[in-house]
Amino acid sequence: MSEGATLRDGRRVGGAVLAAIAQVVLMVAVLAAYEYGRHLADGRPSEAFAHARWLWDAERTLRLPDEAELQKAALRWDGWVRVANQYYVRVHFPAITAFMIWVYFWRRRGWPRVRAAIVLSAAAALALHFAYPLAPPRMLPGHGLVDLMNVYGPSAYASDPGEGMTNQFAAMPSLHVGWALLVAWGVIRYGRTRWRYLIAAHPVITLLVVVLTANHYWMDGIVGCSLVVAALWLTSAVQSLRDGEPVRAGTSERRDSVGA
Repeated sequence: MSEGATLRDGRRVGGAVLAAIAQVVLMVAVLAAYEYGRHLADGRPSEAFAHARWLWDAERTLRLPDEAELQKAALRWDGWVRVANQYYVRVHFPAITAFMIWVYFWRRRGWPRVRAAIVLSAAAALALHFAYPLAPPRMLPGHGLVDLMNVYGPSAYASDPGEGMTNQFAAMPSLHVGWALLVAWGVIRYGRTRWRYLIAAHPVITLLVVVLTANHYWMDGIVGCSLVVAALWLTSAVQSLRDGEPVRAGTSERRDSVGA
């Protein structure tokens, strides 16, 4: 191999490494800003509980299943509780992180769209945390809900809502559920094995876990998923406008090159 070819190969490798580092820095910054922003949105408990009472009544008007009755029925056998708590605490960030790594290194054509969906949904969720503080079901008195993380462990929150860096009044929306849907969508869209459809269970399990553990209402998960769906639609719409084509429900593979 000539010296020039070696130099070009070295530059390509160096460029690829720098590009990967830049994406890591970007996404770490996005996630850190989201988590810190959630903390800054704290401090309005009276509004959070008023919103919680309104949302509870709205869900009953919409005839959504009663979270308290569902949890009570599930607790007839409590062997699932610690597993559910572990799922809530341990799976969310590792799953979205592993998904981002997989897409970036092995399904690169989908990376710009996935990156955009994460950034846009995180920004929208953070705006909602500021605009609509919401106490989670486990903190809502009068409905018989059990704080399963506090009773059984492990818990992701301090026992006092005013302690720690986690904003406990940021139940709306649930990106646990929204990003679980994003992971399922990405694996099904970009995966190649026939087994990829099993990942559809991930958002379903996540929704049941966050509701049964009384960390979120049904509407938190619905809104979280809606933000992700809207972000994915927006990336498709932007690329369609660039290409001068009409927006369609299904997008071609080349459209997945859209950036954030």
